[in-house]
Amino acid sequence: MNTQINTAGSAAARNKKKMDDLTVVLCALTVVGVSATAATPFWPDAWGRAPSIGVVVLAAGLAVFLALHTLYWWRALDEAAREAHKWAWWWGGNLGFIVGGAAVVIAALAGVNLLPAAVPHTDAALIALGVAAAFAAQAVGYGVAWCGWWIARR
Repeated sequence: MNTQINTAGSAAARNKKKMDDLTVVLCALTVVGVSATAATPFWPDAWGRAPSIGVVVLAAGLAVFLALHTLYWWRALDEAAREAHKWAWWWGGNLGFIVGGAAVVIAALAGVNLLPAAVPHTDAALIALGVAAAFAAQAVGYGVAWCGWWIARR
């Protein structure tokens, strides 16, 4: 029994150390992202103006940081919390996606102007709006389902 407690404690300490190391790397990437202003080489002209290499490095580093952070966070959760998150993501995320997607389609078909006046009304802007709306609807559905899971089990 004592061995299990020590093993769990040392695993938590290793995860904390890894998270601290990741935070330092993210801070370094932020400095690079803000300071490197040269345009990204080999950028196709058809895609428009090239972003700075710093922005590309920062975005790639942030993606890796978030993936690793999520992995360490997930490993630190107990079984009940994992089940709550999986259940909430499946049911809340899917139902939120369906309801949110239907709301966007109905609003678009009804002629509601979904984009603010300052945003150019292009196909790319509408696609970006659809992706953002789907993600937001899934996140809201997940949050409601996650709260419902814990309320039902208290």
